[in-house]
Amino acid sequence: MNRILKIKRTKMTLGILASYLVMMILVACVNQAETDPFGECPGTVSANASDVSLFYEPSKNYQYATESDTVKFDEFNVYLRITPEPTSDVSWMSSFPGSAYALSCAQLFDFKNITSIAVTLLAPYGGFAAGTDISKHINVSDELLLSELKDFNSSIAQYRLTINILPANESQLKTKTILTLKNGTQKIFESTSPVLLTN
Repeated sequence: MNRILKIKRTKMTLGILASYLVMMILVACVNQAETDPFGECPGTVSANASDVSLFYEPSKNYQYATESDTVKFDEFNVYLRITPEPTSDVSWMSSFPGSAYALSCAQLFDFKNITSIAVTLLAPYGGFAAGTDISKHINVSDELLLSELKDFNSSIAQYRLTINILPANESQLKTKTILTLKNGTQKIFESTSPVLLTN
């Protein structure tokens, strides 16, 4: 008799667990599961740029590469990051339980106060003298140069820069990044890359 009761209790427990599992799957936070299984992305947020910075990869121990590191040039990456200050409220619905966005979503910003971004050399690099504006030698996408970048809407506030200048072996890229704002002010960020090995 005890054995039959134990079997019934086990079956009941497993049944309850299975029911909870089914319930969790059915009410999972995906909007319109039939037509949009990956959810939707949040809208863009109006923002002003408050600062600019560069950082370098490859990273080591979850830290960006610094000027004291040495990296192979073909593994070297430069990223430009704009610091946003939202000017419009992010909807309270975006954090409401049951409202989920796709995992691949990144918050997009419409920057309203940027005129341009330029990068100049602080030291000779790849045959160019210090003081040279190298923005026309930097791609922010396959078809767009940094010098041509004027539309800062729907931006993720970060750009991977491709610098189309081959440096000498064991050299460093020393730059001044200038973020020019519509009110005439500038935000300046000076940085030095890791030592670049081209051989």
